[in-house]
Amino acid sequence: MTRTLTELSSDQREMIITTVHKEAEAAGWSQLSNSRKSALYSAWESQYNLSHATLKDGIMKGFDAAQGIPKKAEAEIQDEVTRILRLAGINVIEQAQMWTGKERADLLIGYSAKFPTHVIEIERADSWSEGLRQALWYQAAIFKAERRHVLPVLILFGNTSSDRFEQILATCDHNHMTLCTHRLDLDGTLEAEYSLGALLNGAAFG
Repeated sequence: MTRTLTELSSDQREMIITTVHKEAEAAGWSQLSNSRKSALYSAWESQYNLSHATLKDGIMKGFDAAQGIPKKAEAEIQDEVTRILRLAGINVIEQAQMWTGKERADLLIGYSAKFPTHVIEIERADSWSEGLRQALWYQAAIFKAERRHVLPVLILFGNTSSDRFEQILATCDHNHMTLCTHRLDLDGTLEAEYSLGALLNGAAFG
């Protein structure tokens, strides 16, 4: 069983966070490829017996901001998605804490903070599988803590091929996850059929 930050003593927690941040900074984190970041995550998971979600959301989320690095595309997309949802009259909870108190989902939407209906993970298309895994993990975490079933939503941005998008869609369908896009380029064309705007103006989430 992997540990969460709340299961560590304050000294252990601070030591791990400090060490991971120093190693990330030394490796030039903001300039690393996704594969190199994944390798570092795997090493930290093994070394400290922590889950990927704990490392990503409990330790590394906000690391770039702490280093004075400008907002990345994901943060900008999240701001846009949040604004669009709120303009549509949907209640949005940003950076919602999970049951450990440390991991945070990108967005929760629902009737209120106490009554969420969907958990949303926003991810670049080239790392879609990571976003899918995170959304499913958050869904399970909420159910474990609250005995409340929320529906997972994956919002992709960036660019990918039509063939790859069909594969992603099939995988999301298999996992009963709603796939949505926002500013996703498919073979040089902006994807529209599964866009956030189409979803809000047509079929409802889920």
